[in-house]
Order: sequence, then C-alpha cells, then structure tokens
Amino acid sequence: MIDFLKVLVTDQILIKQINTGPLLIWHNKTERLSHFDFETVLSKQTKIFKGVLFCFYHNKLEILFRPHYYFNDNLHNANDFSIESCRAVINELISELCLIEYTNELKIINIEYGINIVSSVDCKELITFISYHGKNEFKTDAGLAYSKKSYSESKNGTANKYKIIKAYNKGLQFPGYCDINTLRFEVKSKQTKYINLLGIKTINDLLKPEVYKTLCNEILKEFSDVLILGNSQENSILSKKENNQLNKYLNPYNWFKVKQGHRNQFNKTKDRYLKLLNKTGYNIHTELKNIVIEKLNKLEQKGAYSTRVEKRQKGAYSTINIIGNCTPPQNQNCIITGLDISMQKDGSFLLSHSGLKHYYTNNRELFNEVKNKYLSVKWFNASIETQIKEIAHNIRNTTNNQKIKQKRIYKPSQLNILNTLGI
Repeated sequence: MIDFLKVLVTDQILIKQINTGPLLIWHNKTERLSHFDFETVLSKQTKIFKGVLFCFYHNKLEILFRPHYYFNDNLHNANDFSIESCRAVINELISELCLIEYTNELKIINIEYGINIVSSVDCKELITFISYHGKNEFKTDAGLAYSKKSYSESKNGTANKYKIIKAYNKGLQFPGYCDINTLRFEVKSKQTKYINLLGIKTINDLLKPEVYKTLCNEILKEFSDVLILGNSQENSILSKKENNQLNKYLNPYNWFKVKQGHRNQFNKTKDRYLKLLNKTGYNIHTELKNIVIEKLNKLEQKGAYSTRVEKRQKGAYSTINIIGNCTPPQNQNCIITGLDISMQKDGSFLLSHSGLKHYYTNNRELFNEVKNKYLSVKWFNASIETQIKEIAHNIRNTTNNQKIKQKRIYKPSQLNILNTLGI
C-alpha cells in the first residue's frame, strides 16, 4: 500500500536520542555550499537501520522509509502489501527504535502509495497507450522502462509537487517476484497540504485503519481519471460513422486539440469516447477499474497479511517450496510445489490441470507464483488454457528430471548415504 515516506523531526532532544541510539549504523557524511549563501556550508550525516535512512542536518532529521521494501527485507516491492501488513511494519519500526511515545513528533512530509495489479492486457502496450490523468498528459519517465508520470505544471513549466500520478510495468522491474504484466499505479506527493487532506499529519496517523480507507478511495478515484488510447481498428458492432468517430478519439493529437477548447470540452469528449467503447462490448477502462476494485478489497480485508520474506537472500523469493527442500507432503500435496491438491482426484501427487484451474479461479496470486516459476516466457501471452497445459507439462518434466538425475548420480547398486540418513 505505502511505498515511501519522508518523516521530519524537529525536536532537538528527540533527534539526539535517535542519533545516539545503538541500532543505527553510520552510512556517510556530505557537505555542500548553501544555494543562498555561498559562505555557508551545509552538512548532512546519514545513518542507516534495516534500509531506513536517517539524515541528520544541523536543525532537523529526515527519515527516508520504504515500508513495502522493508516488509520484503529490502529486496523488492512487487508483491501485494496489505493494510494490516503496512500498519504492522510501521509499528515494528517505531517499536524497535523505541519511538512509540513520540509518534506525534514524526511528521509526514512526503508520501507514495499505490497498488500492484496484473493487467488483463500486455502491460508494455498498456503503458504505451496510457495517455492522460484528468487533463494532465502522461509523460515518459526516463528513469525506468515502460514508465509514465502525470502531473500539473507551474507557469514556468516545472512539475507541481502537490500530486504526481505514476504508472509503470512492475513485472519488467522485478520479473522474478511477480507476473510480467504487473502494473504499478502510484500516487505521490511532496506537499503536506495534500498529505494532510488524506488525514495524515504524523506517523501515528498511519497506524489508524480509517486512514487506509481514505487511501484506497483516493487510488480508485485517481485511477478512474486515467484515459487510455489504443490502436485504431474497425469494430463490426459499430456503424461506419461510429468507427470513424472512435478512430478519431484514439488519435492522441485529437485530445491535444480538445484541451485547447472550453473548460468542459475535455470531460464531455471523454464521456462520449467511453460510451462508444462500451458499445463495442470491450472497455479497457472498465475492466482495469474492476481489477483495481478487487485488489483494493483484498488489501482492505482484516487480517489479510501478505507473504513476508523470512531471511535475507539473493534471487527470487516464492511461497512455493524450493525443489529439493520440500518437506514430505501431508494430506494431499504436490510433491514438486508443495501446494494442496486435495481438489484433484485421489491418488494425485502432482499439481495438474484441475488444480491449476482451481487456483486460477480462487487464488490468482498463488497461480501467478506457479506461473512465474514453471511457465516459459514465450507462453505468457497465450490463452489461459494453453498456459495451464504448459505449466502442468513443466511440473511433470521437473519430477521426471529429478528421477533421471537421481539414477545418474546414485546407481541401483550404489549406497545412497542421503537416503540412509533419511535426508
């Protein structure tokens, strides 16, 4: 839910208490000349604790905290991060640093929050065609592939820091941790004027469940303002005149001209465009909005904790058991993935078509983990039936390869010391 926080502390006694705390590790020290007085040297000393940066200036402390990364041991922010998990992480940090009594002194001055959803269309295409948020055009974010930002501009053309909307392909950033078509949709602000409207002034507010309800509503509201323009194409349901009109709407230059019109022209044109899309029988805006609503409901569920990384490690983390380290299956579990396959016929020992269909329908997140681990990239955009068939095939191949490897290493006449020891 929350991706980044900048916390400001101005109480000098509290700053000294944090600075002398035994858990913080020295990171670096920098000095620079003041922009306003070239004879004044400004210094910053930075300490670190579990990926959280503590930047000490002569009269203030800024804490740079990434709750979602912190939750995943600073490896990634590609999985779901529920409200309960977010509150737990924030509470954990302030507890470890003995700041529970001082939460109202920790003022929030920057915030980034959002969600990850699996796009129903190719995410790279989606980012390519995402065009406007309200009347603000999405512009390419040079820092990340298939990433765009939308913001209002000041009179001198600089980006307004009041509110920035960002959409990018999270699956490309962390392919080992999520579906390749995972879309990250974020709201970012560097102004307390906006942050306070969310009901957030201090870190204490981020321990309140009702604040997250506001954040969820804001995410849905901001996503509803997104305008997506795809390829021009003929639709058999529409008349020739309607097809011509739709192709006009799909032309980005058309919207540039619409913006130059009267105040309400943009919104009225957008309404006509969406109604025409509804008439075709497929409106990407409606489909993605429903996915957003479903994900927000999931993140709001009380007790819906996300899966957390238990140890620091390199490489991809998955809730699926690593092959070779699987515990003996209890009840009816797949001997490769360790997942429950009781929904399959008696005697099953591998996750097969029926089990995969069950997870696809009832637990899409877990299905996507299996997909990322056992499906070749070339099948990622195939139909779901083909994906399930290929995943089941690769799981079968895995167990066959294990048997072949076992026979090659330990011939029938050779004593296998691991088996003898029960390992």
